[in-house]
Amino acid sequence: MSEQAFTLIQLSDCHVSAQPGTEYRGCQPMNNLARLDPVVRELAPDAIVLSGDVSEDGSAESYRQVAALVEDWGQPIAWLPGNHDERPVMEEVLDRPGFIAGPVCHFGGWQVVLLDSAWHDRPEGELDAERLAPLAELDGDQPALIFVHHQPIAVGSPWIDKYPLVENQRLWERLNARCVKAVAFGHVHQVFEGEHAGIACLSAPSTVANSHRDTPKFTLDESGPGLRWFRLWPDGRWASGVRHA
Repeated sequence: MSEQAFTLIQLSDCHVSAQPGTEYRGCQPMNNLARLDPVVRELAPDAIVLSGDVSEDGSAESYRQVAALVEDWGQPIAWLPGNHDERPVMEEVLDRPGFIAGPVCHFGGWQVVLLDSAWHDRPEGELDAERLAPLAELDGDQPALIFVHHQPIAVGSPWIDKYPLVENQRLWERLNARCVKAVAFGHVHQVFEGEHAGIACLSAPSTVANSHRDTPKFTLDESGPGLRWFRLWPDGRWASGVRHA
């Protein structure tokens, strides 16, 4: 098995609408996503994960716009929905070469699990027994990275912590820190790095608009669009960080 690191990037909370020029929190979603082009090309990812809220309006056109841009950045592109997405529409539009919905992907000697926490017309997330079922497939002797849209622990910002992953103990009861190295999520529009039960908890910044940390309401951070990157080695070593445009 190669000892070369597998490079994965996480893009989250793009909030693209069907109508070109539609703003999100005063920013242009597609323009800001495109600003990440030089960063992505420098990282040269072996795979990409879209971790939810790809769309703001759940439209087919919004998914087509994002897919047309990111498919040139690296493949495969794994995806899961957020609370603003419409999964049936995503499934139809992203049923194309290079895009995969998992729920378990095997990348570079790692098990990468995509858990769907989004429910129609609910801003908070939840994982029931059916949606947690992919975790039962994991090989305890192989490293694993979990992706979910909603935050599995509080991040300290009341405006978004009121829409968390509810009943989060259902998730934590099924995770074995021996193989699961990190839970990565979106939704919070800020960079968060924490830990729970010996497992790292990492958020990806939004590709369109982010907030300052620990604020009672969304407060635009001028750092611009961002992404999270992961380097995954087959022996279980890993590294992660954040880049902004």
